Amino acid sequence: AKKDLDDHIVHTDNWEVFCKSLDQKKIIVVPYCGQVSCEDAIKRDSASVEVEVGAPSMGAKALCIPDDPHYSGTFRRGAKCFRPGCPNKAEYNTLFGRSY
Repeated sequence: AKKDLDDHIVHTDNWEVFCKSLDQKKIIVVPYCGQVSCEDAIKRDSASVEVEVGAPSMGAKALCIPDDPHYSGTFRRGAKCFRPGCPNKAEYNTLFGRSY
């Protein structure tokens, strides 16, 4: 199970990679500011009309802030939040994913 989880985790700070990884049903670790308004925008902007024919997809949501460095990656102090247009600095790396 751990290998399966590890195979489905992607670390990025790039919006396009984030969205592509979501469509591949991955869990994505990103630098995130933690603002509710930013999460709402991520959810709205990452929603796909259809991932599969007849299967509308929800946008991404924050799942957790991992303690384990294996999953949280290396957090860069002063890094910008990964969402395009967000002016805030990231507070921590956060796992994002989609509910299916």
